[in-house]
Amino acid sequence: MKKETIEELLLRSFEQQLSAEERGRLDAALAGSEELRREQQQLEKVRHWLGSLQATPKNGFVDGVMKELNTSPVEATLLSILPRAAAACLIVLLLTLIGIYMAEGSLSTDAIIGVNNLAPEDAYSYLEY
Repeated sequence: MKKETIEELLLRSFEQQLSAEERGRLDAALAGSEELRREQQQLEKVRHWLGSLQATPKNGFVDGVMKELNTSPVEATLLSILPRAAAACLIVLLLTLIGIYMAEGSLSTDAIIGVNNLAPEDAYSYLEY
């Protein structure tokens, strides 16, 4: 494993507990370098500053987004059309079944798919054409 630089040890010391050997190396380097101590102080200030920040949205942001979601014109249009479209489909289906019943005299599966009066000989003669 490659040896970590002192800067990497310093950064890692903010995130996790260092081993005794690593802590000794870091302390010795801090004792011998004024620049490293300044960097440690700056990192502590930045860490404290970032920790004090709170990510909160502006006061009306959440309410505005929820209002837009609740009044989406596309959704409102689709929801208002859906019952009418379903009713139209049911009417077409009902009229089709009434037409089949009037023409064939029953609503059997053969009548619905259009082969009620078809004999096997008729199917053979249709294949010849």
